[in-house]
Parts: sequence; structure tokens; C-alpha cells
Amino acid sequence: MRESDLFTPVKNLFCGMGYKVNAEVLDCDITALKGDELIIIELKRTLSVTLLSQALERQKTGAKVYIAVPKPKKYSPRKFRDTLYVIKKLELGLIFVTLKDESCSFAEIIHNPEQFKPVRKNKKERTKIIEEINGRAIDNNIGGVTHRKIATAFTEKNIYAACVIERYGTSSPKIIKEITGNDCGGLLRADYYGWFRKIEKGIYTITDKCRQDLKDYPELTEYYRKKLRLISTIN
Repeated sequence: MRESDLFTPVKNLFCGMGYKVNAEVLDCDITALKGDELIIIELKRTLSVTLLSQALERQKTGAKVYIAVPKPKKYSPRKFRDTLYVIKKLELGLIFVTLKDESCSFAEIIHNPEQFKPVRKNKKERTKIIEEINGRAIDNNIGGVTHRKIATAFTEKNIYAACVIERYGTSSPKIIKEITGNDCGGLLRADYYGWFRKIEKGIYTITDKCRQDLKDYPELTEYYRKKLRLISTIN
């Protein structure tokens, strides 16, 4: 497939809407003119940063700018949603071209270029992110890595509580809070990771699963073990 294969379906689309269509006008792949309305369409075989960059350059003319690419074989509006959001934010239009034989190929407008509405700032989401950052003692996560356990601030609280019980033996939420400064009553009762077992009212121990899972967080576990050793030395 060549970029030129996209031309005729796109030309037919705009000619059908009453535009005068031309190709290769001062480096523009396609222009469509109707009265004072100027439209520029950039053609590419794939949707890329280069294509977006070219389209943004064309916006300097004051024209409405579309990008036209072959329609993905496994197109799904849901999966394409994030990509379309970027195109909308750049105030570009999007055209998909379905290529078959000459008589059956056609182009369709997926999104028209229009002014993008400013993004509403989500203060609650911002607060949650900052609280998560401040809730972490150390950060051993690696950005972009998948299929690996992520240590969140909640994970750290669980590890700290587990290390207290590991060092001092069965403990109550009150004792753990006195040592860690964290209110762990709800955390121990919920037992999200299956790390804690209540042996009597208000008294908890750690499970074999906890001992095993702590090996998945060696840096954090050692950090809190050292912290507890330091606390014992001071006391």
C-alpha cells in the first residue's frame, strides 16, 4: 500500500461535500476549498508522531486540518479512545480510509477538527497522588514495568505492621500504632494480603504467607527491620 492509494477515497469524500479538491499544494498532501473555508488533509500509511507534527504545522495557515490513515483492521472505538483523545486535544480531524478495490474503497470522517475544551482539573485525584507519594518511605518501583508487584503506601503500612509483629511477637493495633504511628486497626481486620491472623480479641500474629510474601519486598522489609532495631536501641 502507498500513501497515494489514500488520495482518491479522500478526494471523493470532499468532492461529494462540494469542495474543490487539489493535491500537493505547497507541500500539503490534499487541499479542499469551499468559499473561504480551507481544509488541509495530510496522508500517511500509519498514525505517527511525524504525521501529527506535520498536521500541527499546517494549522499555522488557519485551515482546518485532518489526518487521514488506513482504518485499522481490528478497529475498536473503545481501544482507540485514548488515541482519539490526543487528536482531539491537538484540535485535528481524523479520517479513516477503507481500502478495497477501486470501486469499493472509501473514506469516512471519524472526528472533525474543533476547539478543544480545557481539561477540568481533578483536585481529588491530585490529592490522592500526593498522599500516595508522601505515604512511601522509599521507592523501589520501576516505571513502565509490568507483571511485577507494586509497593504502594498501603503495602508499606502492611509491611511495617508485619515487621513489628515479627520482632515483638503477637501485638495489638494499639501497640503497633505506638511504634509505627500508623492506625492499623482497620488494616489488621481487613487483612487484604492474608498476612495477619487474629489469635484472640485484639491480638494478632503474622501468617506463613506473610513471611513468604515479605521476600517479594526485600528493600522495604529490611528498611523497616532496621528502623525497628534502631527504635529498640534508643529505648
